[in-house]
Amino acid sequence: MSRAFHYYSLLTLAVGVVLIWWGAAVTTEDVGLAVPDWPLCYGKVNPEGWYKVPALLLEHGHRWIAMTIGWLVLGMYYWQFAKFRPGVVEGVGIILCSLGFLVLIYMGSLIMASVIAVLGFSWLVLKWYSQRWPLLRGLTTLALLLVVLQASLGGLRVLKMSDPLGVTHGTLGQVFYCLLVFIAFASSRTWTEGRLVLSIKEAAKARFWSLTLFLCVFGQLILGATLRHTQRTHLAAGDILTTKGQWLPPFTPSDVFLLFAHKYWGFTVALLVLFVASRARGWLATLPRLRPVASLLMFMPTLQVALGIFVILTGKSFWVTNFHVLNGLALLALSGLLAATFWGDSLCRSEEEDA
Repeated sequence: MSRAFHYYSLLTLAVGVVLIWWGAAVTTEDVGLAVPDWPLCYGKVNPEGWYKVPALLLEHGHRWIAMTIGWLVLGMYYWQFAKFRPGVVEGVGIILCSLGFLVLIYMGSLIMASVIAVLGFSWLVLKWYSQRWPLLRGLTTLALLLVVLQASLGGLRVLKMSDPLGVTHGTLGQVFYCLLVFIAFASSRTWTEGRLVLSIKEAAKARFWSLTLFLCVFGQLILGATLRHTQRTHLAAGDILTTKGQWLPPFTPSDVFLLFAHKYWGFTVALLVLFVASRARGWLATLPRLRPVASLLMFMPTLQVALGIFVILTGKSFWVTNFHVLNGLALLALSGLLAATFWGDSLCRSEEEDA
């Protein structure tokens, strides 16, 4: 049964990649507001011939893929829910509360929706701690709450026509994908059977650097999401090393400085990825199944920098830009996988314990 859940989580991951790519395509083509209403599309579930119109195919198609992910995550939740003496009230209640939350978002009752969101996540923390939920029970519940929140942010992005909401929606989507990666990892044999043997000192280093790497990559993705939502049609500058002819542009205009920050923070993060990945190959010596993660991370920063340069040179070519986004997602996901490995209590064993 556990193997079946693992394969199910991998299927969800695969659909998640399609969803991220499709969402990136929506932003790259600047068709995020091609549909003025939500959750319907021009007042209908499916307007006639929507798939024949490129803008509607991207925007409305993105909604359908997101709905597919929603159902898959709901399946994950109930799969784990059913394993641990479920209470009917919780199972029915969480669905009703989720639907009510989306209705409040649609009606514009944002304060009440925010209160419900805070209560929902507080309930998760308290239940997880007080009932000592197994890891997958808690992670799948968190995934369900996040997918509802992500759907509401997507709807608000349309209804409010807000760039900050668009940035938040895009950023949370990447975090949500990392959570799906963690669920797949936590249901794998590597998590349940593997053993990572490190000295206490080396384990502390591994945890510090892996978490630092994840946070730095995440910061770069926030800069990238902001850049994509504020400079949709063209970039503020077209030079590679300098930015509008300056090595260090002033804070104003903000679009020029944002582009500069994204370029040079990205270069810094690329060096950090190479450093952590080279160290991680040694840290993962007793966990050979995960050593390819470190090997991939050694290669991907060069590809990401090259794709970023070509985004500038091609004037934000559709395919180049989208692969730049996907490679950035892969960097974040693999960095998160490293952090989960070194922070996972079920994996980590010190050399002193094994002695």
